[in-house]
Amino acid sequence: MQPGAALRSFIDDVMATVAVRPSGTDLWEEIRADCERVCSGVSLGKSTLAQAIEWETLKLQTRLAPVEAWPSSNAIPLFRNRHVHVGLLIRLWRALALETEAWLADQGYETLLDVGPWGGFNFVLEPDGYTRMPFARLTLAVGGLPTTPLHEQGGPLFDYLLPRYRAELGAAGVAFPDVWTYQFPKRDSTGRLLEISGTHYLPTHSYDRRTFVKVRASRACETVEEIALRDFLILLERLQFTSDWVVYREQTKDVDARFDLQDFISLNHMVEGIYQRSAAEDRLLHEIKDAFRGAIRAPQVVHHYLGQIVKLRWVENLYWALADAALGVRRYQRMVSFDREVCPRIPPRLLIPVRRHLETYHGRLDPFDQPSGLPC
Repeated sequence: MQPGAALRSFIDDVMATVAVRPSGTDLWEEIRADCERVCSGVSLGKSTLAQAIEWETLKLQTRLAPVEAWPSSNAIPLFRNRHVHVGLLIRLWRALALETEAWLADQGYETLLDVGPWGGFNFVLEPDGYTRMPFARLTLAVGGLPTTPLHEQGGPLFDYLLPRYRAELGAAGVAFPDVWTYQFPKRDSTGRLLEISGTHYLPTHSYDRRTFVKVRASRACETVEEIALRDFLILLERLQFTSDWVVYREQTKDVDARFDLQDFISLNHMVEGIYQRSAAEDRLLHEIKDAFRGAIRAPQVVHHYLGQIVKLRWVENLYWALADAALGVRRYQRMVSFDREVCPRIPPRLLIPVRRHLETYHGRLDPFDQPSGLPC
């Protein structure tokens, strides 16, 4: 069977399954056996046709999942003593994204929006769902289709979303003027704008004490997983090619070193389906998580843990594991550039474990339950 014909056939099967299965059904499990039997041997890009269908099915299931309305009032506050409840925040983002999507459609813009947190929320939570560390950055990542309307000064998506987001944050206790700075544009080789961020810096903001509200929208990445994985891959590449860690410690500000460490640990969580940590790495992971309760703010502590990561060759091991998964390039066969080779077209083989990880994480953040055993 030709790849195109097989893809059309199985997508038809997925749609037929959707029509008769109740809400909440795992669509991929319904078609997995037949799909892998027929399509696992068919190459498609740097993955198989079966992996491509699994990825598209996961995205489809997300769009079909019931969306819980953002409550007008609830017993759990979004902010508590400058700590944010991440589950409630994600629910707010999803509601605003759907409203924005509907408004854009009314204006004649066709797009689908996928939203989620950017950064290391994966492990900095208390068991009650609030962040361990006080609120510093609220960064909403928005993935969209190439038709998503953006320009240098924001564009229609920001025109609708930002005032409503500000109003919701104000109602929750974080009030600020409706003044946004548009920055960090990213373009393709033709100069077409692919990404822009709308940011409001709060009065307490400084380089070392970063307090801001940010909405980062991309039409190069359709999903939040693509945005997060692309950024983390570039971080991993930069760490892998750091040849002099003494110079790194001397030239990297302490707050940046902490963010590098936090994002590296987040990447490890996200790609657990691809990379199996060693026992030593796992022990160090738990030590670092405990240190993020406060000790990590001391420069000597963060430098100690960075040194341990380098000593274990953890960065190197993860780099080559992802290079193999993305490109089939084994250790030391040749140099690999994630930025040039992987990020422009991240294969489903990398994206699927990231999506699965985030689905599990978000599923344990229901703001209206009393959660136990949240990922810490």
